[in-house]
This record gives sequence, structure tokens and C-alpha cells, in this order.
Amino acid sequence: MGGGNNIRAIAWIFLFICLGSGCTTPALRVEKPIGSVAVVPFFKKTHSGGGKGLIESPISGRLFVTGEIAPNARRELTDLIYQKLAAFPKLQLVPRREIERVIRAEVFARDPIASAQKIGDAFGVDGVVLGWVFRYEERIGSAIAVERSASVSLAIHLVGVKEGRILWSGLFQETQQPLSENILKLGSFLRRGGFWLKAKSLAGVGMDEVLVSFPASREEPEPEGA
Repeated sequence: MGGGNNIRAIAWIFLFICLGSGCTTPALRVEKPIGSVAVVPFFKKTHSGGGKGLIESPISGRLFVTGEIAPNARRELTDLIYQKLAAFPKLQLVPRREIERVIRAEVFARDPIASAQKIGDAFGVDGVVLGWVFRYEERIGSAIAVERSASVSLAIHLVGVKEGRILWSGLFQETQQPLSENILKLGSFLRRGGFWLKAKSLAGVGMDEVLVSFPASREEPEPEGA
């Protein structure tokens, strides 16, 4: 009994350290790059009692600290992941409007991986990208002075359609801090421009960091007739 309580206490400490100083966790690389994906609009998941609390990712079982989720969070995060994935020159994306036409959130809530496989089969793609937001607290203040800094907590997963399992995951949690409070995060501070970011900008930086290991080719396609 005491051991279980100790483990939970350690988990809480680790999570709050991540939220204070930033925590980015990409998964292992996939040997063969995928060529096409369908991107499902972000889902949101909060603590049953509201407010902050520990919650498990619907797929990975990893623990996240939940919090406020701004009303525009799902749309902004979905916009961002499409933009980021569109930058992979050889990766084909199913148009967003076609995906949104067939998505039923309650079905994904029951069995995310099986639902992703069905969507992937229907569109003939190699993988399906699923995302969850657990916390999306907007900055209160300006770029140079804030009452509250932005805080973002999210998970992105790539489901292999043929494999029926998670091929890749990117996890990001951060509450932005000034350099004066965390001198060891100089690189992170500089990547954030030295200013207080809005939630969308912070999420964009986080996506850039986790998508470094996303299993899609970064080589430019060869010109026709080459």
C-alpha cells in the first residue's frame, strides 16, 4: 500500500516538474517512412471533477495533468497539425473537410485504434493521426508582461492502418517560464523568442519538437522526367 502511494507521489512530482519547465517525449523512430495519412481533428479530455488533476491518455496510458481548455483549442491544434504535416514534402494528407464529414467523436472514445483503422481503410492511407488536448490555458497579458503564462498539454499518435497499433507518439506538456526562473532552459527560451507566447504559439513549438521523429520522409520529391 505504501509503495503504491510513493509511486503516485513520484508521478505527481514528475508531472509538475514537466509542466513547469517543459516536457517533450517523442516515441521511437519507425524504420520505414509512411507515405499517406488521415488526420482526425483533435479531441479533448479533462478531469471528471473539472480543474486540475491526473488523467490517463486514452491510448498510451501516460499520465497528464489536466487543466482549463480554451474554447478554440481543438480548432487551433487541428490547424497546427495539418500545417506541420503538410511541410513533409512526400507525405500525402487526406483533405480535412473529407475527414470531418465522417468523424463521430463518441465512436473514437470507445475504441480509438479500431476506429482509426476503419477511417484509414476507407481512405486508403498508411496511417491515421489522432490527437488529444488535456490542457490549453491561454496567456493573460502581453508578449512582454503576463498575469498568467500559457500552458499546453497534448498527445499526438500515429496509428498504423495495416498494423493496428501505435507506430509513433509525440507528447508535450509545458507551462512557459521566464529565463530568470530557469536558466538551464536557455535553448528552450531562445526557441520561444524570449517572449511570452500565446497558447497556439507554444503548442506550435511543442509540435515542432515532437515531430522531429515523425516517420515521414523529409526528402524533396524528384522532379518528373528526372
